[in-house]
Amino acid sequence: MDNQFFGKRLNEELGNNELRDYLANKEETSLGIIPKVYEPDLRTFCEPYERPLRTLLISPPITIPRDMQKRCIPPLGLSYIGAALEAKGMDVAMLDCMVEGYSCEEYSGNLMTYGLTMEMLEERLKSMPAPDVVGISVLFSTDLHNLFNVTRVIKKVLPRAIVVAGGLHPTIYPKEIFELDQSLNGSQRTVDFVIRGEGEERFPAFVKLLQSGKVDKNADGLVGFVEGEFFCNYQRATIEDLDSLAFPAYHLLPMEKYLQINVPFSPVPQGNRVAQILTSRGCPIGCSFCASSNMYKKYRHRSVENVMAEINQLKERYNIDEIQFADDNLTLNREHSVEFFTALKEANLKWCTPNGTMVNTLTPELLDLMARSGLYQITLSLDSANAKTLKNLHHKPVNLNSIPGLIAKAKEYGIFTHGTLVVGMPGETVEDIEEGFEFVLNHLPLTSISTFIAAAIPGSELYHQSLDKGLITKEDARRIDTTRSKIHLSDIPSAQLEKMVMDFQEKFTTTAKLRDPEEYARKYKKLIDMGRLQGAYGGRLT
Repeated sequence: MDNQFFGKRLNEELGNNELRDYLANKEETSLGIIPKVYEPDLRTFCEPYERPLRTLLISPPITIPRDMQKRCIPPLGLSYIGAALEAKGMDVAMLDCMVEGYSCEEYSGNLMTYGLTMEMLEERLKSMPAPDVVGISVLFSTDLHNLFNVTRVIKKVLPRAIVVAGGLHPTIYPKEIFELDQSLNGSQRTVDFVIRGEGEERFPAFVKLLQSGKVDKNADGLVGFVEGEFFCNYQRATIEDLDSLAFPAYHLLPMEKYLQINVPFSPVPQGNRVAQILTSRGCPIGCSFCASSNMYKKYRHRSVENVMAEINQLKERYNIDEIQFADDNLTLNREHSVEFFTALKEANLKWCTPNGTMVNTLTPELLDLMARSGLYQITLSLDSANAKTLKNLHHKPVNLNSIPGLIAKAKEYGIFTHGTLVVGMPGETVEDIEEGFEFVLNHLPLTSISTFIAAAIPGSELYHQSLDKGLITKEDARRIDTTRSKIHLSDIPSAQLEKMVMDFQEKFTTTAKLRDPEEYARKYKKLIDMGRLQGAYGGRLT
């Protein structure tokens, strides 16, 4: 997306708010208004440390809708940061509350939180060498309460530890993190700093300087308090050379626990030992309901050699038999895709795309190559099967007429096709939704589908439009449930919208079973054998 068009979108779609400010002041999406030179401003923050600093990276418990399948995935972002710290010779440990307390569940309304309880976390922290710095990543706004639950425990057990938060929500809304911290914890702050954006370079630089008791008040993406004064720096640079990053530090995590639980990103794997890989960062498309593409707008990809080296390492260390690619768009660069899938054939692994693949990047020829390299399921980011909704409300380029041919080609190779839909956008009518549903049922013989009710996710254009129109509050956005219409954006009554989705899911599942019972049984064989296959609405499993 060129800056001229992007600037028009900034002004027309976003107005004056935190997201516009964030996008307009980082290099990859700036409008040329940011200064080009920044001088360090070193300030004393604490006494210098006489021994090397110890850093602990924590992934908090996770909150999801009750109707969604619990996943069990190593925290990829933190694993990259752990590797970056190790590459600098720093002492680092990791604690993933989700996997360590996977069986622990707490319920609040229609939401479920799973992971270590705070009592269990307290005991864990007491039993390990005391860290000097604790980094915590929180991606989704529904997990903000988990962030502050964890930081309170840290400050209770480790009052001298310096707590640094990162992730999507802290990146775009750093001031809100400190405001929430104050409202919850008063003058006793539990978050000392926020690091915005990619942390592989920013976090080690922060820790290295802290070793001498200093903080750079002008550091790229750093937000917090120094000498009693609040400062908030923009996230400026983007990592251009992804090959320069060390592979994720999975050896700092209990990998066998993830592999044994075996409910990865795409929760119906065909393999028994599944790993995830990120081959690229960024998505320039800019769908109105998406937040992650605003955090990583500029597309960058790793070299084929670099990705294959990581795959081979995972095979050697963990004996994996399936890869799930976590890219926002695995096939955005056609030439690179062809080179990569050609090399991937040598790995002899099954693989899938749990994150959606952009339909317009696919061709029958590319699908042929993907199939021969081990693809067993592709997720197609339809997001609507109504052309008017796609253009006017989603701002998403999808050629609906190409999809039947792509599905037919995938079926020739025995590839499962999974689709995603987002319905209930402001301005979308009952007729629009029903037209899309009918198109899917009559023309798109997908293996499976997930239908989500539009949610105003913080970091998305839709979030700020909904705030401006008074459709939601910031508090509402911290308890989003895409399986329900309780936080209502649509003109369609909540009960009617939920029933439309439920009826469609059930009708689709019945149709898919009857259309190709062999394909259905092949996809869900493991769950059927274990008696774990959920009902039609639980098709969110897929």
